[in-house]
Amino acid sequence: MHAIIIGAGKVGFSIAQMLSYEGHDVVVIEKDEERQSYIQETLDVQTILGSGSSPVILEEAGVTNSDLVVAVTETDELNIVACLMAKQYGVLQTVARVRDPDYVETSHKSPKFSLGIDLMINPEQVTAKEIIKLMEVPEALNVEYFADGQIQLLELRLTESAVVVGKQLKDLDLAGNALIVAVSRNGKMIIPRGDDHLEVNDTVFIVARTEEMIDVERLLGKSRAAIEKVMILGGGRIGYYLARLLEEKKKDVKIIEKDREKCRVISGKLNHSLVLNGDGTDIDLLQEEGAGEVDLFVAVTGDDKLNLLVSLIAKHLGVENTITVIRRSDYIPLVEKVGIDTVVSPRSLTTSTILKLILPQEVVSVSFLGGADAETMELIVPERCRANYKKLKELRFPKGAILGSIMRDNTAIVPVGDDVLMPGDKVMVFTLPEAVSRVNEFFEVGR
Repeated sequence: MHAIIIGAGKVGFSIAQMLSYEGHDVVVIEKDEERQSYIQETLDVQTILGSGSSPVILEEAGVTNSDLVVAVTETDELNIVACLMAKQYGVLQTVARVRDPDYVETSHKSPKFSLGIDLMINPEQVTAKEIIKLMEVPEALNVEYFADGQIQLLELRLTESAVVVGKQLKDLDLAGNALIVAVSRNGKMIIPRGDDHLEVNDTVFIVARTEEMIDVERLLGKSRAAIEKVMILGGGRIGYYLARLLEEKKKDVKIIEKDREKCRVISGKLNHSLVLNGDGTDIDLLQEEGAGEVDLFVAVTGDDKLNLLVSLIAKHLGVENTITVIRRSDYIPLVEKVGIDTVVSPRSLTTSTILKLILPQEVVSVSFLGGADAETMELIVPERCRANYKKLKELRFPKGAILGSIMRDNTAIVPVGDDVLMPGDKVMVFTLPEAVSRVNEFFEVGR
């Protein structure tokens, strides 16, 4: 596949990196010379200096032979125009990152749907929806669903209370009920073996049937609590979208926003949320408004450092669960060390949403975990797969990947070595980025 990425910021970089890993022909268009040079030196892609709204630049990038154009610059209008031009050149799929609600919050009868843009993605809206999903399982750092919701994958950090600490995986007796597909330790993601030990502060990625996950969590020293009271730091777009979704769920919502005009705007759009004009770093304000008594504190401002600081203050005041939006990937390892519960990366969410658009027929979904250090793929086992009718323990599964679940005849299976792959099975694979192409080859999937 030939793909053009317009805009080499964090999202553009991630998309280009993932497509390059999978062997696609990628061209990145970037108007900033320093950023263009960085992409050229870092990734195995072609780069062009210029504007993605220029026909000359698009033609130089090979737009007439492109299958995909993704426009993710900081300017909504440029992204839209670039995609419209790409459609005129005959590009099959176009994606535009669009933040302005006036462009995306429209009815299905809007002219937007005749523009020819296949996907308009609003990162703030996507982030708010992810926070809502995480809220359902507040003890988890991340949660994903597979096998039509029958299988759940949780990302959990082990504490001293976890009875599994110090034990080898083969001694946990999880076979058939749950599977630890990966462990993140000291910033390194590994696919564990039976003789590997679990340690305090390990982040484990565990797969189990959704209905059985609560019992599995107890083994890991975790318990699940209902979320009713939520405090949000930040009255920008993420804060607004999140509060609106929480109102639909009848939750008690307070928003703290320093900018008075933002307070006025957001309070006029929400029905039941209490909007407070104040400084989130003011401990007296947080205490007066009962920050230590809420079930969940969410920091969603545009300032990563502020989000981190106030989340830590909230933890100090007694908040059990915190969710912190972090845009800079180099901050994520730091967050894991200082005690923040859950981190949400708009960049990873946006990248995942965009890449789902270009999945081949056999691939149902793709998600990124651990700050894009790992990937989950859900796919349909094709008739031509050479692994069909063979026991898993007899297969040479790609190094750096592990089979997490099998869905067959409406029944979800957490696999063991004696299980067999069959044509038409819906399987979930947990894989490190460098193993993605090998997984595709194993299942003979043309991505």
